Amino acid sequence: MRIRPALGTVLSAAVVLAGVAVPVEARSAPTSHSRAPAESCEELARTTTERMSLKHKIGQLVMSQPTGRGLPDRRVQEQLQEWGFGTWIIQNRGGEAANVARYTNRMQTWAARSGAGVPLFIGADMENGVEQQVPDATGLPYPMGLGATRRVEDSALAGRITGAEAAAVGLNWNFSPVVDVNTNPANPVIGVRSFGEEPGLVAEHGAAYTVAMQQQGVLASAKHFPGHGDTSTDSHLGLPSVTYDRQTLEDVHLRPFQEAVDAGVDSLMTAHVVVEAVDPELPATLSPKVLTGLLRGQMGFQGLIITDGMGMRAIADNWGTGEAGVMAIQAGADVILAGGTAELTAEALHQAVLSGELGEDRIDESVRRILTVKCDYGLFERPYASAAEADRVVGNPAHLQAATGIGHRSITQVHDDGVLPLPADQTVAVVGPERADEVAALLVERGTDASAHETSRRPDSAAVTAAVAATADADVVVATTFTFSTMPAQQRALLDALLATGKPVVVVSLGIPYDLAGAAEADAALATYALNVNAVSSEPVLEALADVLVGDAEPGGRLPVTVGELYPYGTGAGQPAPGATG
Repeated sequence: MRIRPALGTVLSAAVVLAGVAVPVEARSAPTSHSRAPAESCEELARTTTERMSLKHKIGQLVMSQPTGRGLPDRRVQEQLQEWGFGTWIIQNRGGEAANVARYTNRMQTWAARSGAGVPLFIGADMENGVEQQVPDATGLPYPMGLGATRRVEDSALAGRITGAEAAAVGLNWNFSPVVDVNTNPANPVIGVRSFGEEPGLVAEHGAAYTVAMQQQGVLASAKHFPGHGDTSTDSHLGLPSVTYDRQTLEDVHLRPFQEAVDAGVDSLMTAHVVVEAVDPELPATLSPKVLTGLLRGQMGFQGLIITDGMGMRAIADNWGTGEAGVMAIQAGADVILAGGTAELTAEALHQAVLSGELGEDRIDESVRRILTVKCDYGLFERPYASAAEADRVVGNPAHLQAATGIGHRSITQVHDDGVLPLPADQTVAVVGPERADEVAALLVERGTDASAHETSRRPDSAAVTAAVAATADADVVVATTFTFSTMPAQQRALLDALLATGKPVVVVSLGIPYDLAGAAEADAALATYALNVNAVSSEPVLEALADVLVGDAEPGGRLPVTVGELYPYGTGAGQPAPGATG
């Protein structure tokens, strides 16, 4: 794994936060300085590939997913015995940290007893820390919050904490960071998952996060190549296409990926997006022009290429998961994220080899690459986690303190007419969708007389009337907003009704900050970047929000995107919006 000296210097400083040393700890995982020589890993990969059956070689190229509740069931063991699936994705499996360690250990034990005994890559989406999968782990700001801090060392620290906690529970592949440049405010699927709209910012923070996490022995996966930031269609639901020219592709959308490649990222995840400037016919996932020509050839990437989920409708509705799996391998992918269709995908690849449609040498090429990276990350020697270590490392107080500190530096105050911090002697009504109840409870914990009235994301007129009535006895209103694309008219009507009460109103965007384009009449407005498109929150960020509202912390963030004509890129700490009076 390659690490540039400049980033290494940043990382060495990133474990000191606000004068407090943060012990970022992991199990006995390899670091960039303790890996096996490349030649020995390549030889291990070659000899292991030679003694594997065709079906088990195909299994290395297919990512499966456990089903059922509790520890992995016999179905997982059967899949390992028949196909030797070498990579797995887990989602919310095992519960608390120690149980997740037991969960991954059982899978590694079964893998060791199957076929050639190849250890597993076990991955998950952990874009805002391991908390996204393990409830007692540390939640961290989403990438847009990290971008708002303007501190590369905060992104590095987030990567180190995520890597340490993931390694402690046996998760050795994180499908993160998202290095899409979010140039389309109406993008329905990226939003706060991106570091921002400026390619240099995204590139710098994405590379720092990548290097720091991989130093903890956890494989990073920069995504979604070659860019999902300017789409107006969610690839989970349809097939997006982008029409910008080649120069825009290279100057804007490819820059963060090239920076990640240069920094040593060991895997990239593809986008189910048609990039017309490169291949107007096929999405990147299935395109030899994109994966082999552009990524391998022009950009020089030698790591693992993994597809996005092949059950997403962009692929499944147009090609079918089996045929698409064959096409992706032909295009240059190494791992097919098949999930629940792993056996169907493996069988399609098997038949393609038997029929001559797909050469076994092409299968062997990816198997050797996968096994080399597994060796490089020490999995052949140390595949297991420790339940005791997981309990000690995951969600430890130092990590939580660090996460809240990053949260303070991410919260962005775009304007304030003098109503913040909230006066201790005034009553506060928190009104709006999603986390109104939680925000009010956090204010109460800090000594504020606060109540909550939570609404739906699309409140009807009766619900709007009820919400306004709930503010009758309040001195100040905190109005929360949450959208993941364009604000619904009903939520806009709720915000307008609250602004019309004549009471001081603080608007808090919980998701994308573009909501604040409608907050010109508010007395104060804050962006938190706390919830992703699925309204999954980062708890330390909500804690940080409460601290800022009551004056226990200063908001340190600056907008990493432009919010309409009201708030330019960079508005925030030390950079008030044009015409701001606060």
